[in-house]
Amino acid sequence: MKYPIFDQIVDFLSEALITIDRNKKIVIWNKMAETMFGYDKAEIEKAGFEAIIPPIYRQRHRAGYEAFINSIAVRNSYVSETHEFEALRKNGEIFPIELAHSLVKMDDEEFFITAIVRDISLRKRYELMRDRLERITRHDLKNKLVIVSLAAQRLSKGLVPDEKSQAGKYTEIILEESKGLIELLDSTKELILLETGEYKRKDETVELARLLELKAVQIQPVAAARGVKVAFRNRCHRKFTLQADRSLLERAIENLLKNAVEAEDFSNSVEMTLGEGERGVPVLEIHNGGKPIPEDIQGIIFSPYVTHGKKDGTGLGLYSTKLILETIHGWGISFHSGPRGTTFRVTFTPPSGRD
Repeated sequence: MKYPIFDQIVDFLSEALITIDRNKKIVIWNKMAETMFGYDKAEIEKAGFEAIIPPIYRQRHRAGYEAFINSIAVRNSYVSETHEFEALRKNGEIFPIELAHSLVKMDDEEFFITAIVRDISLRKRYELMRDRLERITRHDLKNKLVIVSLAAQRLSKGLVPDEKSQAGKYTEIILEESKGLIELLDSTKELILLETGEYKRKDETVELARLLELKAVQIQPVAAARGVKVAFRNRCHRKFTLQADRSLLERAIENLLKNAVEAEDFSNSVEMTLGEGERGVPVLEIHNGGKPIPEDIQGIIFSPYVTHGKKDGTGLGLYSTKLILETIHGWGISFHSGPRGTTFRVTFTPPSGRD
C-alpha cells in the first residue's frame, strides 16, 4: 500500500535518503539522492546499489555488508554514528559524503537498511582553502613581514642624523605598515572561526562592571594622545556576573571604545555607562559626541571591510565585534547616530549570577 504523503515528505528532505532490503534492492531513493548521484530511481535499480560506491571500496563494502547480515540474528535495531566516506556520481565524479545508517528489522529474513547521506564537497573545499590560507598567512607571508620589519628597525638605527629626515620617514612607514599587516594576519584564523561558528568558547565568570572599569583605564593613554577623556559610570545597584569568553569580550569592548575615542572631538569625553534594561538585563552604552556616522554607511556598518573616517582602518573591527557579541555569546548590539553623536548599545542576556 502506497502513501503519497510519505513520498512527499521523503522527497522534501535536504539529505539523500536511501533504503535497501536484504538483497540490496533499492526500496527508497528520494529526490535529493537523484540530484546528488545523478541517477533516477529506475536507473539506480538497474545499475545496482554499488554504482554509487567507488570501485576501490566495493570489495570492502561487500565484506562489511556480509558481516552485518551474518550478525542480524542478534540485532533488533541499529543506528550508526556519522562517518565520512567517498561516493561516486553517475558522471564519474568521486566526492566526499557524510553517512549514517540504521536498521529496521521485521524478522531475521526481512529487514531494511536506511542511509542518510549528505554531500560535504563544499565544506571540504572550504576546509582546504582555510588550511591553505592559514599556512600562507601564519607562516610564509608573516615570516617575510617579520624580516621586513626587523630590517627596517636596523636600517633606522644605522642612519646618521642628517639622513633621518628622509630615509627615517620611509623606514617608519615600513615599520608601521608591516606591524599592522602582522597583526591583521594574526587575527585571520580566529576571524574565520568566528564567521563559521567553529570557535570554541573558553568561558569563565566575568564581573561585568570590574571588566568595564579596567578597559576604561587601559584606553586612557590612547585617548589622552587624542585629547579625549573616557568616563565610566556604573548605574547598577547590584553586581552582574556573566559566563563569557573573557578575551573575546575584552576585544569587543576595546573595539567599541577605540572607535568612540577616534570619533570624538578634541577635549571632549567618551561616556561608557552600565545600566539595567528590561527585566533587569545589564546594558552597556558607549557614547561619543563627534560627527554622526554618514547615513549611507549606517546600514552596512557591521559588514566586513566597511570603514569610515580612518586612514588605516581595516573595516573588520565592528564586524568582529558583532560576531563576538551576537554569534558567539548570543547577546545584542545596536547603535544610534545623529547630531548629538553616536551611541553603541550592548544588551546582555540575563546573567548567570547576581549578588
